[in-house]
Amino acid sequence: GGIVLPDSAKEKPRQGKVLSLGDGKLLPNGTRQAFMVKEGDKVLFTSWAGNEVKIDGDDFLIMTEDDLLAVVG
Repeated sequence: GGIVLPDSAKEKPRQGKVLSLGDGKLLPNGTRQAFMVKEGDKVLFTSWAGNEVKIDGDDFLIMTEDDLLAVVG
């Protein structure tokens, strides 16, 4: 009756900087949810969070705010 975690669950969180924000999550009443983070914030996220994209030769991660673990600065 225990829980078995894969080795990937032991990986340490990654750190990044918020470069840009979208419009916010669309709520059922038609309004947008305000972000808890702002551009320039340093954030922690899991190594499997977000989607990697390459734009003009630079690599970026696009993720939802739900993917973030913490704001560190």
